[in-house]
Amino acid sequence: MTGEAVDRRDLTTPERESSTVAPTSRLHRPPLPEGMSRNAWKRDQKKQKWLEQKDARNKYKKEKKKQKKIEKMERQSSQPDRSDDETNEKMEGNIVGAGSADVVKRGRNDMAVRAPITILIDCGFDDLMTEKENLSLSSQITRCYSENRRAVVPVNMRITSFNGRLLERFDSALKQQYKHWKGISFSPTEYEVPESDEERSQIIYLSSDSDETLTVLEDNKVYIVGGIVDKGRYKSLCLNKANSQKIKTAKLPISEFIKISGRKVLTTNHVVEIMLKWIEFRDWKTAFELVIPPRKQEGFESARQKRKRQSSLQKEDSRSDAEDEHDDETSTEVVDEGCS
Repeated sequence: MTGEAVDRRDLTTPERESSTVAPTSRLHRPPLPEGMSRNAWKRDQKKQKWLEQKDARNKYKKEKKKQKKIEKMERQSSQPDRSDDETNEKMEGNIVGAGSADVVKRGRNDMAVRAPITILIDCGFDDLMTEKENLSLSSQITRCYSENRRAVVPVNMRITSFNGRLLERFDSALKQQYKHWKGISFSPTEYEVPESDEERSQIIYLSSDSDETLTVLEDNKVYIVGGIVDKGRYKSLCLNKANSQKIKTAKLPISEFIKISGRKVLTTNHVVEIMLKWIEFRDWKTAFELVIPPRKQEGFESARQKRKRQSSLQKEDSRSDAEDEHDDETSTEVVDEGCS
């Protein structure tokens, strides 16, 4: 190695020099408002920034929504158009099937076939119900409409004697929404009873007190369901009304397919739902099991009843154990006396 010897300890590299420099002072932070913590100040700054960018965000959302709409229109225009015959056919309601069935539009694209069956809810019992029962009936009618609208095979639905407190509730609390319902008709008067026996034979009033049992739902017939909530106060009410009008009556075949605890009287909406399920599955057992609440089925045990039963069993076991211990003590005393 040529040249003078160099003491490496005397050399100072730039890196070494920088390491010896005192650390720079921290960046200057703006003073905090009086009485505000730094975290609160940060939250306030974020909020102000969010508000400043609000207009830009709204503008971006509008542009994005507009772009999606344009893309959707382009996709629809690229699809092949339907033939005029097919469009006219759907508008006229022509379908494959018998009777007076028609096509029901469901949503935007889904189409459902309406069964040639009419379910009529007779609401001519307004004066026999309390205010609370009248409220329950309005909820049941709403449920009937909702279930029929969602049904795989909906039916024609009519509401008669739509007046009094029931109409008042639909007009006030329910904000007249029923006026926009489709596939259902409302009449303030009672249903008309035909004079001829042949026309009356097409009407069946459903009543749990009837001696006749309904086996199938037939096309082109009207099935009347009593629109009343009475908690069992009025016995054979619908049956007597139908008999006075010389209308056939029938009851659902509940006993043949399912066991119900208590009276075999169902709510208005449950009767309608069961009929809709039968039309869909053509099976009463399936319809009953899908609609009737478990609490009404025989053998159902609520959580409270289960706890009560388990508590009783535990008490019986404890009592039995105590009796066994007492018997053991008695037998021991007898043996000791015999040995002496």
